[in-house]
Order: sequence, then C-alpha cells, then structure tokens
Amino acid sequence: MIATKRSVLLLFVLLLLTCNTDALFGRKKRKAAREAAAREAVLSEEPKEQPAGEGKDDDFIFGIPLTSETLLGFLSAFVVIASACGISAIDKSKSIFRKDNKTADVLVVGMGLPKKGMGWYHLTQLLEMPQANVIGVVEPFFLNSDLCKSPPQEFTDFVEASSSVPFYKSIDELEEFPNDTLCLIAGRTSDNPKFFEQCVKKGAKVIFLEKPGAPSVAKLEEMKKLADSKGVKVYLGYNKNVTPYVQKALKLSNKTKGSHVLFRHNNSYKVEDLPECFARNSEGMLKNMAIHELALLVSFFDVTTETIESFVIDRKNSEKLTIDPGKWLPSAKSAIFQDFSRIKFTVTTKSKKSVSVMADRCGGNISYAAVLGPDGAEVGKFEFPDPADIEKVNAQVKADRDMMPYFFRTK
Repeated sequence: MIATKRSVLLLFVLLLLTCNTDALFGRKKRKAAREAAAREAVLSEEPKEQPAGEGKDDDFIFGIPLTSETLLGFLSAFVVIASACGISAIDKSKSIFRKDNKTADVLVVGMGLPKKGMGWYHLTQLLEMPQANVIGVVEPFFLNSDLCKSPPQEFTDFVEASSSVPFYKSIDELEEFPNDTLCLIAGRTSDNPKFFEQCVKKGAKVIFLEKPGAPSVAKLEEMKKLADSKGVKVYLGYNKNVTPYVQKALKLSNKTKGSHVLFRHNNSYKVEDLPECFARNSEGMLKNMAIHELALLVSFFDVTTETIESFVIDRKNSEKLTIDPGKWLPSAKSAIFQDFSRIKFTVTTKSKKSVSVMADRCGGNISYAAVLGPDGAEVGKFEFPDPADIEKVNAQVKADRDMMPYFFRTK
C-alpha cells in the first residue's frame, strides 16, 4: 500500500517538476534533431524592455474597476484554491493505480493548440510516462464544429499522428470510467467548473486542476463541496514557489533590512497574437498570468484579504487593451472585451511589508525577481531562465518559432 501511494505522488511530482522541460510530441529522435538545429541557429538578441505606456485613470477589467477591492477578490479566489486543493490529502486517498501497481488511467480535458496550450504540453508529458495510461483526450473547442468550423492544421496533424489515443469533443461521449481514473483538466477557466462536475460524475477519483480552477470564489466553493461529497482528491500547484530565482531573491530579501522585492513575469507574445491569448485566457491577466505572483505574495509575504493596507497601480507601466477576439471566442456575448497587456502594482500589508508585481504579455523570454534596498537601489537581481541557460533557450526559440518559449527546458 505504501508503494502504491508513493506511485500516485510520483505521478503528480513528475508533472509538476517537468513544467519547464522540453515538450516534444514524438520521441528522442525529434528532440535530438531540434537540439542539433538549435546549436547551429544564430542566437536571437535578448528581448528589449518594452517602452512604458500611458495608463488611464479609469482602468477596468471586464467592466470591473481595478482597485484594492478587486484585488481582494482575486486573492480570495486564490486562498480558496489553496485551501481546497492541498496535497496533504494524498495519504488518505485510495490508490488510483491498477492492480499491476504500475499504471494509472488518465483523461486529459482541454488540449488546446499544439506548442501553445498547457493541456497539450501535459499530454506530451503523460504520453512519455510509463506510469500513465492515457485513455482519451477531450478537446471541446477545436473538435466542436459549432464553435470551430475549421480547426488549425497543426491541431489536425497532431490528432492524426496520435492514432493510439482516442479524441472526443465532449466528456459526455465517454462511458463511466471502468477503472479508478485521474482527470487532468486544462480547459478555459470559464469552462472548467462544468468539466470538473462531468469528470466527477464519470467516476474520477483524482483531479489535477489547472490554475486558477474557476472564474469565481463561488464556483470554487461549489467544486470543493462536490469533490468532498464524492471523496475526490483535487490537486493544484504553483511551481514558482520553489523555483531557484524566487528562492534566491527571498533569501537575499530576508538578509537585507528594509528591502522591497519586485517580481517581473514576462511572456513573449507578439502584439498580433494577443487576440488569441486574451480569448484563451479570458479570465484576465490577474487570474491567469499574474496569479503565479499572487501565489508568491500569499505564500511568502503574508498577503491575505485581511492584511492588505494599500494597493497602488503603476499606471505608466500598465496598459489596458480593447480587443476583438474574433474566431477565438465565437460564444462571446460582446464582439470586444478588455484586458491588460501589462500591469504593475504594489501591495503593502498592515505590518508594513511591501512587494511589487509586474506582468507583461509581450515582455520577452526573461522573468526576474529584483531585491531593492531601503533607498530603492537594486541590491540583487535573479533571472529566469538564468544567464547560463538563456543562450540555449534563445537557440531553441530560434529553431522552433511555433513553440511557446516557456515550454523549453531550463535548469
């Protein structure tokens, strides 16, 4: 029994720790070929700082004014997630591994586009894990002709190349799971509560839930209540809490009296790619991209809904865009919607702890944590990927322009 429980934990840890490894559909030959091409590629220039934009006094996100009260709501959502999805319950869970004690049935819900979607990335991981028996993939957007009339060629090619794995447009197409099953849900946040309920009804015993899990605290509470009533174990993790660059910054900050930490989270989207990005992550930047940093604030800076004293937006380094999601969000009630392409803010607690966060969709490949002294001067800066890895990452990006850079391996 102990060995079985360790196997369940191993599967979870493997997925968590490989969140920054190469995601290649195919096998070692394709990986070797890509790395060889990368070595021969001319290294791209390091990303440049994007010029600051003009902020506006009436910043809104999906019609909600961005104020300290709004941030409190987002933090409430994270706190509920953290309490609902703690991994400490693993010791009480029944093993989901088959009688051979070697493999577990896994269903992936929400694949997305190859080389872009997190569901696709986790699927490539699972297909290479001997412990995982992938029983199917549910892709509710690209396989639904009512929502997507013409799936992208890269999606169609991937499905055709994955002949050993059945694909479905809906969870309803599956029978009840004959074996204890793990469901990995990586759909759009607004759809995940429905997928969660459907997986539970089909008999899922364990659910790996992509952050932030649901679009509201109320939905998360409903999901927790359902999981508790059926004995389903739910897991959700934030890997930045244990990344070396964050840990180094925290260590230096703790040794520097009166220090202030700035977490900068960059993605490398092009401006023309933002409609697809905004549609796929329609819960908004704070609940999607910047929630990793909100997790750091909760975990290491005692930030909760009760402890926040002030929340200040740096408007010169924040930009709100109004974008037509077009074909990427055909079910949208409105033809256009708003989100931030970048945002910067500072949170101060009642105990006078202060920390800043900046997230930028078009900021480049390098994220960092900077430690500032009492005078505002930089004491230390820790990058991710670190300088030892960035040349390799740049080469990999050069060799495969379609792959999102955060899928490439870093140490």
